[in-house]
Amino acid sequence: MKSTHSPREIKRTEPDPLSSKHQWVKEWAKLSLAAASIAIVCGSFNALFLKTLDLATALRFNTPWLLFALPVAGVCMVALYRKFGGLANRGNDLLWERIRLQNGPVPVRMTPLIFGSTLLSHLCGASTGREGAAVQIGGGTAALAARIGNFPPTRQRTLLVTGVAAGFASIFGTPLAGAIFAIEVSTPKNLLWRELPWAIACAYLADWTAKMWGATHATYAFSAPDWTQFRQPASLIGLCASGFAFGIVGKLFVTLHHGIRNRFEKWNFPWWTPPFLGGCILLMFSQLTNTGDYLGLGTWSNRLGAVTIQSAFTESGAQTWSWLAKITTTALSLGSGYKGGEVTPLFFTGATFGNTLAVPLGLPVSLCAALGFVTVFAGAAHTPLTGAFLGAELFGWEQFPLFLGVSWLAHLACGKAGIYSTQER
Repeated sequence: MKSTHSPREIKRTEPDPLSSKHQWVKEWAKLSLAAASIAIVCGSFNALFLKTLDLATALRFNTPWLLFALPVAGVCMVALYRKFGGLANRGNDLLWERIRLQNGPVPVRMTPLIFGSTLLSHLCGASTGREGAAVQIGGGTAALAARIGNFPPTRQRTLLVTGVAAGFASIFGTPLAGAIFAIEVSTPKNLLWRELPWAIACAYLADWTAKMWGATHATYAFSAPDWTQFRQPASLIGLCASGFAFGIVGKLFVTLHHGIRNRFEKWNFPWWTPPFLGGCILLMFSQLTNTGDYLGLGTWSNRLGAVTIQSAFTESGAQTWSWLAKITTTALSLGSGYKGGEVTPLFFTGATFGNTLAVPLGLPVSLCAALGFVTVFAGAAHTPLTGAFLGAELFGWEQFPLFLGVSWLAHLACGKAGIYSTQER
């Protein structure tokens, strides 16, 4: 049916271009203000978090009896989440689902819950990480900004991506890796490139904010390899073999972690049993081995000759089975309900496994440790691009192609297994 309106009448119903442009500028300014606020708040929170985490770890080293409170701390933590957590109990998986599907808000209480529970985990010696807390601090902050600004779902996704980028960047001091992680982790097959500029800007702002508050990050005894050695077939075969080996170790961690959690659920124990039982097993393990090297973060220790992430970059800096001990304690901690994250324990696992593999594969110890540090995580999280940028920012940009190739091999070797259950496969 033909329209009865004249061309002049139709022209009158069109929107005013100046008004539309003004509205677009207003919305862009509103979104920019919200994103910048998220980055600054997140960077400040994570600077505080890093300092309190070091204090909690030092207190545990200086007060050994705190380790015996681990089972009770786990029960208190799970009880807190049962009472107040709700959807926040899903942690990172909830963030990835909301980013990928844009199917609802994220609870703001995620931030204080994960902040307090992660500190409690490390105060008593659970083998968990810190990236889960940092990312969820960013997600909770973004949820608050989205609620205050009354943003539509598409803009809520942008804010969540900036929160994740800000959290990852400020906790590890790697802004580009944080930005790539934020757009890659939820949808590895379909990266959210439109959100990348926001992620990069907020990652750098959050990292700068954390450093302005005095946050510091670990450095590693890495020596750049002689690239001429990779012209030899044996060295290239060693690199390829290491990539697949790191991916298999990542897959082993995923299998143990999910297997322990699923087993506890299948047995239908009372809610307090998994954290209490898991804490008791961790306590017995630490007493039998007479070392707490595989509890907590593993970034530093007050014991001379301890196995840490830093020590793994030197010859004889890790024992042959250090990587397996860390995998087991971390899978048991997370599977029992303790909070924190997976990434830093995977750094420890990869670095110590790389230390063990270096001599058999004919690779320099520091190089193999650095490759393991990055690629066990990249494979288990299915984020090979993040692994490449993380390795470049930590160990030098000339190593970018090396980390990209080995991270991709680890990602392939890990198969369908992944540490995040709601991640797109």
